[in-house]
Amino acid sequence: MQLDMFNAFCNSADFSGVIFYYNGELSQNVVATMGDALKGRLEEEGNLGPKARKLFSSYIEMVQNALHYSPLAPNGGKLGAVAVGKRKEDKYFIVCGNLVEKKHMERIREKIEPLRSMTLEEIKKAYREQLKNDRHAEEDDISKGAGLGFLTVARDASEPIEYAFDEVPGHSELARFYLKAIV
Repeated sequence: MQLDMFNAFCNSADFSGVIFYYNGELSQNVVATMGDALKGRLEEEGNLGPKARKLFSSYIEMVQNALHYSPLAPNGGKLGAVAVGKRKEDKYFIVCGNLVEKKHMERIREKIEPLRSMTLEEIKKAYREQLKNDRHAEEDDISKGAGLGFLTVARDASEPIEYAFDEVPGHSELARFYLKAIV
């Protein structure tokens, strides 16, 4: 990377309020190390209350989602990116991006889209119902957990979660999946 491009990247991150950013291979160790770094940044800013807990909870759900559901990249690892930042009105954002197989895009949309129009009470009710759902493994053979990840992010968010898919040049079977929450 040329120095002027790196300078532009740094300026853009500062302007956007980014306080933490990672792009690269994901593993449980990387997720834990990033979590420690994020906690440290939040402590530096004096944020240790409910908002920091919600932000950290969303961070964990998003990067675990990337770690568990991303297909192996051409280098044999699982790749992802995460950015956390602060907006002027004392709200934080977290954005996570990872590869997904295109065949799963519709399934992901079906899980997220209803959450975007639900009230907080409806999300909490759906969360409680999913906690009691002991048939989840039968109903969703792809999910590695209890199906609570997107519900957790939506529950902790102060605005509807956002998502997008983007093409991966040279890989017709893959897409980039982005998820954003405001806490």
